[in-house]
Amino acid sequence: MEAITALLRVAARAAGATAALLARAGDDVPVAAWGCDGSVASALLRAAHRGPRGGRLAHTLPLRLADGSAGVMVLVAPAADVDAGEIAPLLPEIGALCDPAGTPEISDSLNILAESVEGLGDATAILLTPRTPDEATRFTYVNAEFSRLFGYGAELIGDDAEILLGPLTDREAMASLREQIAARRVARASTVLYGRDRAPHWVELVSTPVEHGADALHHVVAYRDVTSRKTIVDALAAERQKLQTTLAAITDAVTTILADGRIEYVNEAAERLLGVKLEELYGMHVADAIELVDADGSAIELAAPANARAPRRGAGHLRAAAGMIDVAYVASPIDAEDGGTVIVMRDVTHENRIAMRLSFEAAHDPLTGLPNRRAIVERLEEAVAGARERGEHHSIAFLDLDRFKVVNDRFGHAVGDRLLREVGRMMGRIVRNGDVLARIGGDEFALLLPNCRVEDALRVVEKTREAVEAYRIEHEGQALAVGVSIGVAAIDAETRSAEAALAAEDAACYLAKAAGRNAVSG
Repeated sequence: MEAITALLRVAARAAGATAALLARAGDDVPVAAWGCDGSVASALLRAAHRGPRGGRLAHTLPLRLADGSAGVMVLVAPAADVDAGEIAPLLPEIGALCDPAGTPEISDSLNILAESVEGLGDATAILLTPRTPDEATRFTYVNAEFSRLFGYGAELIGDDAEILLGPLTDREAMASLREQIAARRVARASTVLYGRDRAPHWVELVSTPVEHGADALHHVVAYRDVTSRKTIVDALAAERQKLQTTLAAITDAVTTILADGRIEYVNEAAERLLGVKLEELYGMHVADAIELVDADGSAIELAAPANARAPRRGAGHLRAAAGMIDVAYVASPIDAEDGGTVIVMRDVTHENRIAMRLSFEAAHDPLTGLPNRRAIVERLEEAVAGARERGEHHSIAFLDLDRFKVVNDRFGHAVGDRLLREVGRMMGRIVRNGDVLARIGGDEFALLLPNCRVEDALRVVEKTREAVEAYRIEHEGQALAVGVSIGVAAIDAETRSAEAALAAEDAACYLAKAAGRNAVSG
C-alpha cells in the first residue's frame, strides 16, 4: 500500500499542494494520506467537505477505489492555477491501488525521507526492500534527478526495479546487489542500466537500508551516471593497450621507471635482453636491474634528474642474459607531474663488431694484416704536423724487397704471398714498439719511426735489412731468399706533407738500389 502515498505525493507536487488525502466519498476517515498524520487528515477532510469543491483551502477530485466504490482525492492548499487535467491520469492508478477495507496508509517517515531525497544532486530512488533475493524490489519514489537521468517519473511507482536492466547489464553484479539488499546491508555495484528511451548509462549504485522502527522496509538507491568517465577510462585503456602492443612489437628494449628509480614496466624485448620477466623486475631499482657501465667501468645513471627536460643519449656495456654486450641507449624524462624516465636500449654488439672489422679492413692490408698505405699516410700527416708545430723529429723508411719478382714468377703467387706474409711478420718483430710498419704496394713497405732522428733510424733499419737477408722459407726442398733495399728520410720542420715525406724516402730507396740492392741509404 505504500505506493499509494508515493502517488499522492506526486499528485500533490503537481498541484502545488501541501498535502493529499484519499477517502470514500462523504467519509471523514482517510484511507491514505500524504503530508500529514491521521488526525490532521480527518480534520482536513471535514473542512474540505464543508467548503467549495474547488476552493483555495482544498481541491477535491473524484475517483473510483479498488473495491469499485466512489472516492475522492483532496489536495490541501493547492496552487491557484492547478490544472486538474494534468492530475487526472493519476487518479485511476491511485484508486486501483487503494483498498478501503485495508489499513490506512499514512506514512510520515516515508514523506520525510522523500523530502530529503528530493534535494539530492544524484539520481535517487526509494524502493521497497525485498524479504528474499528472489522477491521483486519495487519503486515507491524517484526524485527529479532520477527522472532526468532515466526519463521515468511517477509512472514508475510500483514497477519492478528490473525495468532498468538491459542487454549490457551485469546480471551477476545485480544478483549480488539484491542479496545484499535483502540482507539489509549497504550494497554497491557498477553496471549498465537503461532509461525509458533504452539508452544505456554506465551507473554506479549505492543502496542504503532505511530503518522503520525495528525493521528495514525501504532502501534508498543513489545512481551516479559515470558514462562519460567510463568512456574516458575505456579510451585510456584502449590507448594503453595499443601502446603496450606497440611496445611489445618494438625490437628495442623499453623500460619505464618512476621518479624514485623503481621499474614500472618493461617490454618483451627488455625481458629477453635482461633475461628477467616483468614480474621479477617490477618494483626493483633500475640500478639493481640494469647494470650499464661506460668504457671506464663506471656505472651509468639512467634515471632522469628531477629538472631534466631533454633526452640523454649514449653508449655503454650492459651485463645481459648473454653476457656483456654493447648497447646504445636513450633516457628520456617523462613530462608529467609524477616524473619518471623511459629508457630505450638497443644491442649494438654486432654493429660494433662489423664497424670494427670494416675499420680494420679499411686501414690494413688483407694479405699481411699490416697497416696499409691509407693508414701510414694518416700517421705521417700527424708526424708532419708534430714536426712543423712542435719541432719534433721523426723518420720514415721505404723498404723494397729485392728478388721478390723472381720468386713470385718462378714459384707462383701462392708462394709469393706466403713470402710477403712471413717477411712482414718477421720485420714487425724487429722494429721498435711504437714504430708503424705498413705494406704500401706489391713488395713495398714503409716504416714510420716516431721521435727518431735519421742517424738512429739507420741503425734500426740496418737490423731489419740484415734479418731479411738472412731469412729463408722452404718450398719443395728449396730455400728461398730475398733481400731488401731501404731508403730513410727525415721528418722535420721543413717537411711539407706526408706525400713529400714518402717521396723523399722513395728517392733514398732508389739510391740504395742503385748502390747494388740489399742496402740502406739515408
